[in-house]
Amino acid sequence: MISPYPHVASPILNPLSSPPPPPPLPQQPRSALTRIRDPNHPNMVPPPAHSFKPAPVAHEPTMTELLAATSGPNYLNDGTGFMSDVRGDNGLVSWRKGQGFRAWESAVLSNPEVKRKANVAQLYFYDYYFDLLTYLNGRKKRLALFKSTSTSPEIDPSKAGIEWRSYCGRERVLLRKRRTKLKLDSFHIIVQVGQGGYGEVYLARHKLSQEVVALKKMKKKTLFKMDEIRHVLTERDILTATSKSDWLVKLLYAFQDPSNIYLAMEFVPGGDVRTLLNNSGVLKEEHAKFYSAEMFISVDALHKLGYIHRDLKPENFLIDATGHIKLTDFGLAAGSLNPGKIESHKHRLDEAKDEDLQLWRSTVEMKTVYKTLRLQEPRYADSIVGSPDYMAIEVLKGQSYSFSVDYWSLGCILFEFLAGYAPFAGASPEETWANLKNWQRALRRPHYDRPEDVIFNLSDPAWSAIASLINSRDRRLASLDAVRSLQFYAGIQWDDMRRTPAPFVPALDSEIDAGYFDDFGNPEEMKKYGEVFEKARAVEAVKEKDEKFGRGVWVGFTFKGGKAAEMLRGNDMESIMNSNSNRIDDGFLECMF
Repeated sequence: MISPYPHVASPILNPLSSPPPPPPLPQQPRSALTRIRDPNHPNMVPPPAHSFKPAPVAHEPTMTELLAATSGPNYLNDGTGFMSDVRGDNGLVSWRKGQGFRAWESAVLSNPEVKRKANVAQLYFYDYYFDLLTYLNGRKKRLALFKSTSTSPEIDPSKAGIEWRSYCGRERVLLRKRRTKLKLDSFHIIVQVGQGGYGEVYLARHKLSQEVVALKKMKKKTLFKMDEIRHVLTERDILTATSKSDWLVKLLYAFQDPSNIYLAMEFVPGGDVRTLLNNSGVLKEEHAKFYSAEMFISVDALHKLGYIHRDLKPENFLIDATGHIKLTDFGLAAGSLNPGKIESHKHRLDEAKDEDLQLWRSTVEMKTVYKTLRLQEPRYADSIVGSPDYMAIEVLKGQSYSFSVDYWSLGCILFEFLAGYAPFAGASPEETWANLKNWQRALRRPHYDRPEDVIFNLSDPAWSAIASLINSRDRRLASLDAVRSLQFYAGIQWDDMRRTPAPFVPALDSEIDAGYFDDFGNPEEMKKYGEVFEKARAVEAVKEKDEKFGRGVWVGFTFKGGKAAEMLRGNDMESIMNSNSNRIDDGFLECMF
């Protein structure tokens, strides 16, 4: 690029300048070997008789040949776009219009991991070129704007040079930031807000964009030896697809270092529904309608993406700053459950004894037992044993299942909203598993006799809704339209829920208020995490696998979708320059994935 000021020399390291093309290389004389190999050269030496001749390469059929071959009588068209070879003598298994695959190619392409990596690669290149072309277009516009506002004969040459160097300096800053790899140091950690068996969650702020995020940190080695890598990759893939839904927590960034992986998600400050239930005990029917309706909409949004959650519980639903619901925690929402967990569930069901059933317990006693259990172990869902209270019976048995398993779980949550306890909860794990094994006998309509408690008795429409959700899979409701038709939800504005006033709106002092989450600096509050920390210690004690995982395991994990990604395209130069630019270092070009 030529400086817009002819009388001002362009500065060194001008990022916008293009070097002149190199001079053409001089014509080199042909070597003796070249002359000898030239068949028209008079000194051509014929090859010896014993010269090595490579074996002919097997002919790969072209599309024209395939089309010609499959037009004969030996091929059948099944009407689905596939053509099958009746003879099977040419090694071709099947082909779709425009494609032909051999057996080994079909086997490779049917591998779920290959499909995932292909999709990730496709999305990567879409994002890469969209980002690059957006940046280049913005840079061109910025240069044109600079020229139109700064090139004038009246401008003093010395001042013009200063402005030009300043402009180039801003562009260099942007280029350096674009080359800087996203890492943990890109965030300012504010406070811890969560703890699980595989990692921690922190409230953090992105230093460049000032976005407030919930930053989940997990150890690679732990995930590998516990066979949880696929679940984490599933969660990452689903989160990248949730940007268009207000009902699903959004992923802003995903990155990694040699030891850990990180998911930076939008921070939902109102805590989870479990905390709401612990504080309220029982919800009024109109409030239960509101929250359960939003849960159904959230789950339907996930189903529309093609995923089944399978592990819904109150802890998976967060309350945003306006009091509305967002669904999170998608680790089990695709593929298959861990075989070890399936066997564990089946074993617990098989070992459950009918004598552990306590069908004589009254509603008041069931509520008291459940409340006591929750007080003793508030983070029961994150403990070593885990909670099967809301999991559909076919999932626990390891049987085939469909989207309807999530409606079973939502039926259990609706039951807890109105009754104050989960429908199959027991005073011990053995009792809970016995209730699940005999779920048709254990599911009973709550009933209060005392005059002061009569208001907590379920209405007929409420019980009908629960019974249609907690049901055998061939009779269970399995779609949002079916739920919307229930009498219990009459009057709910399904298409306008986000604008409907919420029963509870969090009282927040600022965007980084973490008051609705546990205080991890308070020893008293940490006592409730005893089982969680025990699980973490048990996981650490698990023996390392003999096999090693390479870098390829985490191919496709990196993701940039937050405000910082938009800024680095040059759409907010003022914020770029105000983001501590004096401390910017040149970074390395980021790896492809």
